[in-house]
Amino acid sequence: MNDNRLRGQNVAIIGAGGGIGQAVAKAIAAKGARLALGSRQEPALKELADALTDQGAEAIYHTVDVTNERDVMAFFERAAGAFGRLDTLVNLAGLSVPSSIVSMTEEQYDQTIDVNLKGSFLCAKHFVPRVDSEQGGLIVHTGSMAAKRANPGAPLYCTAKAAVNMFSQGLALQLIEKNIRVTTVNPGAANTGFWGQRQVPRDKFMSAGDVADMIVFLIGMNPRVVVHEVNFESFASFK
Repeated sequence: MNDNRLRGQNVAIIGAGGGIGQAVAKAIAAKGARLALGSRQEPALKELADALTDQGAEAIYHTVDVTNERDVMAFFERAAGAFGRLDTLVNLAGLSVPSSIVSMTEEQYDQTIDVNLKGSFLCAKHFVPRVDSEQGGLIVHTGSMAAKRANPGAPLYCTAKAAVNMFSQGLALQLIEKNIRVTTVNPGAANTGFWGQRQVPRDKFMSAGDVADMIVFLIGMNPRVVVHEVNFESFASFK
């Protein structure tokens, strides 16, 4: 990885209010990237943007619900208005509702599919027109190892993340002419707020920084290389 490739890049991070999003933002800001931060969590976004700005980085924020096209469009208009072109999109928005199939509601079904899959579609749709096709761009979608291994506790989440992987594969082929690469990262469990109050073995999980390291590595790769997907997890949970 060449850290100089991150200097001057304009990077949009969706889900920047979460643990992994904050870790990614801090890491690439330290390498000289300009950041457009999006999330539904306005207090966390503002705190992050203010902290990065105090450290000398260029960072703006805009609240966004990835299931609402007007929100998504407004976010990317704000980002492009601040920085001009956009170079990289990191979409970290995700949702899992653990439930048995007989107790899951239709609303929970819609939320799970919309946040994970519709959100990926809408963010890509409104990012692509803001990329300079001569310079090229990168989309990093977040899947999950749950897309690779069925989980009896959340089969719909597994399905949604598998769909994100396939969406990325098709999108990568569609965007070749626009000089935009598409990558899906499929991390295993990470110790973040994603789990809420669920009783899970957090001591065996990766840290948010571990996942961020992989994403930052991908952003800094030579653009002549296409990484289709990356599957990774904690060695402790793998054993």
